[in-house]
Amino acid sequence: VLLIFLSFPFSVLVADGSTIYLVRHAEKVIEDSSDPSLTKVGQARSKTFAGMLHGKNVTHVFSTPYKRTKDTAAPTAHEHGILVEEYNPDEGKLIVDKLKTLSGVVLVTGHSNTIPRLVNLLVGTSFEDLDERVYDRVYIVTLDEHGHAELEISYSEPRTPTR
Repeated sequence: VLLIFLSFPFSVLVADGSTIYLVRHAEKVIEDSSDPSLTKVGQARSKTFAGMLHGKNVTHVFSTPYKRTKDTAAPTAHEHGILVEEYNPDEGKLIVDKLKTLSGVVLVTGHSNTIPRLVNLLVGTSFEDLDERVYDRVYIVTLDEHGHAELEISYSEPRTPTR
């Protein structure tokens, strides 16, 4: 597992601090639908994400209003006995402003073009959209009570080759 740590100053204070896991939805069925389901590999990956958060104090799970993101978030929400809260992927600033006010551990599921943008808004990075073939990236943003942001990049199994 390759881990990358980055640290950035942050301007907003967070009550007790939080750790935010941001992931692209798991593997989706390739079909002519605008709202495809997860493949068997995608269903397994969603359980892998839940396993990464097992034993942690997950207080919120957020998803865009699509089957693939809701199904990616569902195992974590179910394990922690909380509901998946929907957010509009076109309103990144609104969800980021909300994330900055939360404490505990939070999971956010999104898309290849929205997750890097949310990370950029949270941390001040300039990540590009994810390659359409990438499903294994896990961005972990830790916000302390002083508003300091740290970014760790991890990967879930199975790794997704980009060649």
